[in-house]
Amino acid sequence: MNRNLGMRLVSICALASMALLAACSSSDDKGVAGGASGDAGIVAIKDLEVAGVSQKGPFVKGSAVTVQGIDCKTMKFSDEVFEGKVKSDKGDFAFDDVTLSSTCAVFETTGKYRSEITGKESAGEITLHALTDLKDRENVNINVFTELEYERLMYLVTEKGKKFAEAKEQAEKEVLAAFDIAGSFEEFENLNIFEAGDENAALLAVSVMIQAETDDAGLAKRVEKFVDSFAESGKWKDSDTKKAISEWAVEATANGKLDSIRKNVEAWNDGDKVAAFEKFIEAYADGDSIILSSSSFRSSSSTPVGDLSSSSAKAGSEYDATANTLKDLRDGQVYKTVKIGDQVWMAENLNFETDSSFCYRDSAYFCAMHGRLYKWAAAVGKSESECGYGNTCSLPSGDVQGVCPSGWHLPSKAEFESLIATVGEDSTAGKVLKSASGWSSGGNGLDDFGFAALPAGDRGHDGGYSGAYFLAFFWSSTEINDNNVFNMYLTFNGDSVHQSVDIKDMGNSVRCVKDDGTVPESSSGVTPQSSSGETSVSSSSSVTLVAPCKTETEDNCEYGTLTDERDGQTYKTVKIGDQVWMAENLNIAAPNSYCYHDSAEYCSKYGRLYNWAGAMDAEGKWSTNSVNCRYTGECSPTYPVRGACPEGWHLPDSTEWGKLLTAVGGLDVAAKMLKSTSGWQDCEEENCNGTDAYGFSALPAGYMDRYGSAFTYYEGVSTGFYTSTQVDKNDAYRVYLYRNNVVNFTSDIKADGFSVRCVKD
Repeated sequence: MNRNLGMRLVSICALASMALLAACSSSDDKGVAGGASGDAGIVAIKDLEVAGVSQKGPFVKGSAVTVQGIDCKTMKFSDEVFEGKVKSDKGDFAFDDVTLSSTCAVFETTGKYRSEITGKESAGEITLHALTDLKDRENVNINVFTELEYERLMYLVTEKGKKFAEAKEQAEKEVLAAFDIAGSFEEFENLNIFEAGDENAALLAVSVMIQAETDDAGLAKRVEKFVDSFAESGKWKDSDTKKAISEWAVEATANGKLDSIRKNVEAWNDGDKVAAFEKFIEAYADGDSIILSSSSFRSSSSTPVGDLSSSSAKAGSEYDATANTLKDLRDGQVYKTVKIGDQVWMAENLNFETDSSFCYRDSAYFCAMHGRLYKWAAAVGKSESECGYGNTCSLPSGDVQGVCPSGWHLPSKAEFESLIATVGEDSTAGKVLKSASGWSSGGNGLDDFGFAALPAGDRGHDGGYSGAYFLAFFWSSTEINDNNVFNMYLTFNGDSVHQSVDIKDMGNSVRCVKDDGTVPESSSGVTPQSSSGETSVSSSSSVTLVAPCKTETEDNCEYGTLTDERDGQTYKTVKIGDQVWMAENLNIAAPNSYCYHDSAEYCSKYGRLYNWAGAMDAEGKWSTNSVNCRYTGECSPTYPVRGACPEGWHLPDSTEWGKLLTAVGGLDVAAKMLKSTSGWQDCEEENCNGTDAYGFSALPAGYMDRYGSAFTYYEGVSTGFYTSTQVDKNDAYRVYLYRNNVVNFTSDIKADGFSVRCVKD
């Protein structure tokens, strides 16, 4: 078997680096389909323009890339070699003059890469290959999958006499099978760790798992053993390594490591979400297989949202008042129901599949347990172009059936208010509506009325998922404006029920209510849009959309000052709606706080970075209501939590941050509105600075890795702020702003270091 090929690993250190991440299709991909050919020896390639991405994590700028011709039948190399380099730290490369005497070629990249596990640049260099047929192809990505199939593909052609296309299809299936993955798949050289889709998610997952817990030397041995057994047999005969990876996957799933990996990769992708690689690692940990298709989790009963008016969508329902059940005749699913006051509710979340509906983390398990998550357009039975974000829906008056079964409808705000009034009041309704099990951290309810609200979490407007086991969000049919809608939500850490505002692009649960209820009109509602641009929501948890107070030429924001008596520092403050925020990051030298790169210069510029224990004052230096609230620590703080904030101020909880983000226009615009007007690194196509329209002046302070202040990242690119709301013993909620104007409001590991903004009591 030919092992040389003139180009294998550069060093043991390099191979060690092969934490095997996914590869990719360049954003410049012209979309030409790959056509594997068995016609060797034909002059078929002349002056070809070909581009791609080299990824383990992405190879760094300047890494070497070569293209060498190879005969499609004999696998003998030609003397035709073209040399280039990686153009940026995203691993992209391009050739504009490739001429070969055969359609087949080997692409090779050698250099350092950014590790998805550590987030840092590798210590040594590695070499990866991609063996491809360039017929009808102008994009080739080099990645871990293309490396793992490389020698197996050559063996099948040279030793088994298979045609190239047949050999490649077999080798790819065998690589996937080694990691318990089967089904339809793109060719490996089409894949990209920065793009959506199950194939790209699988690539990222395998890249992470093959390194798992091992060090560089261990990884080198692991990859070499894989190649040794796989090239001739197509089987991964290494039970010890498989066991070690499985054990790591179990631990990583439980301890939040996957969140850290996701954060690293998303940061390289300017904050854009990456595909749901976690489900492949979780499946491997559980010993399960995943079967891919063109739509892995779509059932045959799927109904596009645009077809909800069709006869199949209106197939009817069967309600049994004696058995308290509802059968949805569209797909045959049966739901429990419950009568509360003069209303009849579904006692389970809807699980009818339409376009713009999702399973939490793309897992059918969560759909079966918690029902589906719907964008608002899907919930009201309309298309995104009619009722999606940025479109005023103008629904007809009366009941809105939407995605609900025939004879049932999506509840209005007034109907939610009637439900709450029937079971008690805002401050206690959450406790009696929540299910008696399934909520984390002691957050179970009493379920006194049989509503059995489950903590299904939500799907963010950017496609990420969060909040399962901790939060429940339910859409109403009551629209505020072209971006926002009323919803009702419940939390694990309180007895209250909350009526709030959510963005139409979010994915929330749906509970349907029977058509023939008699519900009075609500006396509360939406104040008409004023000339100042404010829209207020009149409810017990009102949120006001606040008009900007600052432009390039005028600054009419309501500022103040705060002097911290502990160290004499003075901070600028700003009033936004009915909240008063510090307009600068906290800089008190608290325990568990650090300066970026251990430099006082950065503390002076950006304030300090605090892990959650530091932000919460877990040592009890200034208050006692959050003692022992640290990483892996169980605590039940008394809210509001002063934490490391000056007296009279406190660390905002997730609700207070949500109120701020909503007040400045919602998640889609909040980053631009809250970011400072300078200091943010320029994107390739646009300036990344904010407008600072409310005087909040968020600076790109970066963050600190949990391993200590020696590992600090992304100054100039991003900033994150802790909340006082914990998810569990390992994670707490935080708000993250990126240079490309994305807001990420989700959980993070308590040991990481972020900035702190305090809010007035």
